[in-house]
Amino acid sequence: MNLAHIQAFITVARLDSVSAAARHLDCNRTKLSMAIKALEKELATELFIRSGNNLSLSEAGKAIIKDAEALLVAESRIKQICQHVHGNFNAEMWIARDDSIPDDVWQQLSHRLNNKYPATSFNIVLASSGDLANLVETSQVDFAFGVDYEREDDPRILYTPIAKIRMMSVCKAGHTLSRSRRVSDEDLRNTPQASMAYLNEKENPELQPFSRKYIGFSSFDYILATIDTEGAWGVLPEPLIRDKLRQQQLSVIKHTYGLTQEDYCMFSASGMEASPAMSWLCDQLSDYLFDF
Repeated sequence: MNLAHIQAFITVARLDSVSAAARHLDCNRTKLSMAIKALEKELATELFIRSGNNLSLSEAGKAIIKDAEALLVAESRIKQICQHVHGNFNAEMWIARDDSIPDDVWQQLSHRLNNKYPATSFNIVLASSGDLANLVETSQVDFAFGVDYEREDDPRILYTPIAKIRMMSVCKAGHTLSRSRRVSDEDLRNTPQASMAYLNEKENPELQPFSRKYIGFSSFDYILATIDTEGAWGVLPEPLIRDKLRQQQLSVIKHTYGLTQEDYCMFSASGMEASPAMSWLCDQLSDYLFDF
């Protein structure tokens, strides 16, 4: 069974379009269609129901897609094991992280990580919380760290919880919302919101704006700045705003979802070899978040 055909099948199934899958895989549409047909011929089974330009999984396609994804995960694991047997260790590592933990903490950890593992070069990039899993899934980064809003049943991604992190709906002290003993859904819908924006094509209900009028940012820091200057409200992680809460510059909104808890996770590809550097980083982040 050709694994390239399996990859084509999975990508088309997830995107519901040969054209979109071809763009995603950076390959020719005709070649992708031929790969699907070759797999169907080999299995003697139609994997898609075709209606004009529309594609949807057949019952057989729905039945095998999880096993097909598991095949690609196994392929990745086999390649990594063989690389380690031959001593081809990764000398460069790409890490994505959101800004739910303050920048100065990440700067300190980055320098300590670099000094502790001098044989590896680390590239650390800032990304939206909503894009972390997708960056790992598409192999743009090796690992990612941040708030996990919606853990999916995806065999390609491994979610490693590090600690719980409190998310707070806040506004600037003195704001109308801060003076209300009980804030209703309608109050929030009628007040401008600074919300989280992301590029991942998969819709995440947890990150959809609540207000009718909003402005989206990929950074918690930008959300915080907008709350400070524009009279908006937003949902922010406690580590980023603890000092402002103590100084009474921000107020927690008295709403049903004023305080919630989410997992702060490490995202990695299934089959990715355990990394001592990432285990160390997880321990340091866990120690930091323990104080919250």
